[in-house]
Amino acid sequence: MREFLAAVHEHLAMGTDLCLATIIESKGSAPRSRGSQFFVFESGFHGTIGGGRFEADVIAEARQCMAEAQARMMHHRLMGQDVADMEMICGGNLDVYLEPLRAADQEAQAIYRTAASAAARGRRSLLATLVAPGSMPAVAGRKLLLSQDGGSVGSLEPGGGLVEALGRELARMSGASGPHIWPGDGAQILPAQVLVEPIINRPVVYIFGGGHVSQKLAPLVSMAGFGLVVADDRPEWANRQRFPQADEIWNQPLEAVLEGRELGPDAYVVIVTRGHLFDKEVLGQALKQNAAYVGMIGSRRKRDMIYRALSEQGVAPEVLDGVHSPIGLDIGAETPEEIAISIIAELVAIRAGKAAGQ
Repeated sequence: MREFLAAVHEHLAMGTDLCLATIIESKGSAPRSRGSQFFVFESGFHGTIGGGRFEADVIAEARQCMAEAQARMMHHRLMGQDVADMEMICGGNLDVYLEPLRAADQEAQAIYRTAASAAARGRRSLLATLVAPGSMPAVAGRKLLLSQDGGSVGSLEPGGGLVEALGRELARMSGASGPHIWPGDGAQILPAQVLVEPIINRPVVYIFGGGHVSQKLAPLVSMAGFGLVVADDRPEWANRQRFPQADEIWNQPLEAVLEGRELGPDAYVVIVTRGHLFDKEVLGQALKQNAAYVGMIGSRRKRDMIYRALSEQGVAPEVLDGVHSPIGLDIGAETPEEIAISIIAELVAIRAGKAAGQ
């Protein structure tokens, strides 16, 4: 999202009018999921929401919205040639919200300038858009940016307790949060949907253990767009030669590796140490963090043994229920390479807001 917000801001700052196209609903074998975006301007477009005839139709409709200063909901059923163009087996249904943004609209400029800055600096924020087709000469009353420090740019109508409720939504967001339709807590009855887009820090995967599975997992973590930290008390196992993709390498005793550290809600904890005792020690520390994901390698028998030991130390059953163990999606993985694939698949699923097996 960082790159996309920067591109929107740059085009508006250069005086380019554009039209955002956002998938609001996706059903069936559709090419992209809810929240996927691109934008269209007079001489081109930036990004993609699937390609083929479908995207060409959206581009044409978006330019019409720009010319008429109209926000519009586009309902598209993918079938026939659309399906063939995208090499899909079957069709799907998509609702795409089109909203024109004028470069002369100072509020639009301010919202996207601030959003791009927040994303670049890693400041947790929330961008809320009223999904309301109709005349849209400007974004006033239709778009609001909230930051975790309480600041805001823009506005949503109706007001009332909506801003406060969205502030609570921002406080609840984690590294597993993706674009979604709001309201979430029933605090406000709205005449239209609100699209909520989290602006969060880059999710970071913390791999505890520098063994063979970790070495196969690290490049996949990097390719999937996560940050990466590798921790092991043995420098010969966790070093720059073995993990060139890592942003940080921690060589310290695993029994106290998280002491004094706050990983934050954008953290994904992967526990693949060299033994049951170390796994237990790291898991006990990880469960005190507010992480988006905690996963531990091992058989169900090993997991249950570790859970019993932690329960005796006072860890609540519902806390242990949130651990992904055995780690990774169940694909019958056996080799380090296969296990690494199963783990990264689960991490991507959690990041995308999809249910993954626990």
